[in-house]
Amino acid sequence: MGETAQDPQSATRSAGRPRDESVEQRVLATVREMLVEVGWDELSVRAVAARAGVGRASIGRRWQSKAELVLHAVLGETPDLGPFEGTDRKGWIEWVLRGSRELFARDDVRAAVPGLLTALDRDRQLRDRLWAGFSTPAAALFAAGDTESRARSELDARAVIALAAGAALFLEFVADGDDTALIHRRIGELLHRAVLEH
Repeated sequence: MGETAQDPQSATRSAGRPRDESVEQRVLATVREMLVEVGWDELSVRAVAARAGVGRASIGRRWQSKAELVLHAVLGETPDLGPFEGTDRKGWIEWVLRGSRELFARDDVRAAVPGLLTALDRDRQLRDRLWAGFSTPAAALFAAGDTESRARSELDARAVIALAAGAALFLEFVADGDDTALIHRRIGELLHRAVLEH
């Protein structure tokens, strides 16, 4: 895409006025629609701005790159921790597995993944922000209350996130077949055994 902008947070602060949340909602919804319709390669900030009815500068102030824009559109700016509330560790693992499967089965995510993987490979900072922003809060919930081995528990949680997401991605894009549902179920059984019974 080649279109970049300054840090969106500093730009918003310097503007001295609150963000228009309706602009963000329109833009992100448009990105998801266009990913399904035209795919990653044909998606551009110019086209998104035109369809969403906003200026390119408004998009540039909020998102530094096409990759960041697409990530926020398909994942959200911060993780939704609601499904983890009130669950035990077994429920936490089950939600990570289910959430990963549902995520990579979405049409907009499927359209975004090939381009996003390339973009993340080229942008270490974005990759680091993505991993830290989404793994750290969830891992902290998994480890809550485990004061004696909190570091180990958080490591276990990040490992489960990586295994669940990696398996869901691989089964969606590479090994999708008649036995996919059985494989997903078996992965869950193995993860539960490895994490909860060790």
